[in-house]
Amino acid sequence: EMNISVKECENLKPAEKFDSTNKTDDAEPEYYPSKAKDVKATMLTSVTWNFVLMSILFSVNHGCVVACLSVATARLESTGAWSSGIFYIAFIGSSLSVATHLVKTLGSRFAMMLSMGCFSCYVACFLLETSSSALETPAAVIGAVIGGIGGGFAWTAQGAFFSETFEIYALMSDLSLSDSASLLAGVFAFIFLAVEVLIRLLSSVLLNRTGVGWSTVFWIYTVIAFLSTINMDFVKTYEMRKIKSNIKRDTSDGNKAPYYSIMSNLTATLRIFRDDPKMKYMFGLNAIFGLSVAFINSYVNGEFVDIVLNEENDEFVGYLGALSAAVSAILSLLFGILDNKIGKGYILILGTFSYVGVILPFLVYPNAEDWGLFALVMVYVFQGIGRATYEGTLRATFAEFFFQDKEVAFANKNLQVGVSFAIGYVLPFLLRCNQPSNFCVSFSDGSLHDLLTFELLILFVIILAILGYWRASVLYEKEKLELLHRNK
Repeated sequence: EMNISVKECENLKPAEKFDSTNKTDDAEPEYYPSKAKDVKATMLTSVTWNFVLMSILFSVNHGCVVACLSVATARLESTGAWSSGIFYIAFIGSSLSVATHLVKTLGSRFAMMLSMGCFSCYVACFLLETSSSALETPAAVIGAVIGGIGGGFAWTAQGAFFSETFEIYALMSDLSLSDSASLLAGVFAFIFLAVEVLIRLLSSVLLNRTGVGWSTVFWIYTVIAFLSTINMDFVKTYEMRKIKSNIKRDTSDGNKAPYYSIMSNLTATLRIFRDDPKMKYMFGLNAIFGLSVAFINSYVNGEFVDIVLNEENDEFVGYLGALSAAVSAILSLLFGILDNKIGKGYILILGTFSYVGVILPFLVYPNAEDWGLFALVMVYVFQGIGRATYEGTLRATFAEFFFQDKEVAFANKNLQVGVSFAIGYVLPFLLRCNQPSNFCVSFSDGSLHDLLTFELLILFVIILAILGYWRASVLYEKEKLELLHRNK
């Protein structure tokens, strides 16, 4: 338990604060350097393990959601795809409206608990879908709405908690804010993705090795999701000083500073997109992740894998998803180290280019009969590379680029991803065609879909993402120079 506040620890200065020449026999030094080091070391350990605990619980809960999302289309076909689209539409609405206000009002930990409760309800709805065919559609829709609302502020809350933690970690460890953000982002991404691997493998192992059905799998997911939510109560919050200058903007140039009201918080997510030019240029990095995941889940998992592997069941989808997450988990730690050595920009560009390896094979070899297991595996590996940069490096970059409005910035980041997911899930069902061909693909329900347009769109977004990041980084460096000039 941390019994000392951040402010008190911050006041434990080095030895030079005590002037030994003024010491009398009866005087005791106010501060001891050894005490400062001991307190900082104790707090650093506590902060680190607290962050690890949050990461595990959040990752377990979210892993159950991702596992359900990945098999939604494979099991429920068009109903699953539409429910995933509804999920992300609700996600967008929540990010756009209540995310910032809830996180600022409840605090990051309680907001995370509430969102994880919504996620748990979403997972429980999959249990209802498998229990009765009559409940399949209503449970899918209701679960998608509840889960999407929770998802809209889950990552805003996690981003706020992450930002609070790396600031304290930098103070305790004497690392720079940027280095602390990269390190903790790498740790979180590794835990997040490693847990996802285990949860994805859980379903495949249970279905293949024990002979249980999907109903049992969803029972287990539901219990795990609710237990992780309850145990979030053990995660500590920090006594942070409320420094309004951290979120207020300089009004000397005529810009209006944000005011603390419900309406202000409800509109903050849109205002930052309008007022901060960096945010517009970061859209591509979020969009490419959302579109590629939707492409993998709705088409590759739902249709392509079964044809390539001649498999009518959905178990192998879990193995491929686990492989992709495993690649992401390993690389997220490596990227967390390399971030501070070669810079986050190079890592983000590498991750963005990896999505070319996801989409290009489907343009070159659109016919599933021309594929083998190795080619399919490589698609998931490239997806894993891209996701490693999204979960770790991009998160740290957002915390660094938008340090003045962290909650709002992460809410807008969620909004961008949610929009991309929703478009990605719905677009294949809106892009229809009439004559079957290599790029006019027949889905398992007999409907024809134009995948060429979808694939070309993703390639176009890859280019925009790289150019957008370059422009955002230039603007950020310019802001840093201006801030340095003002502080001189």
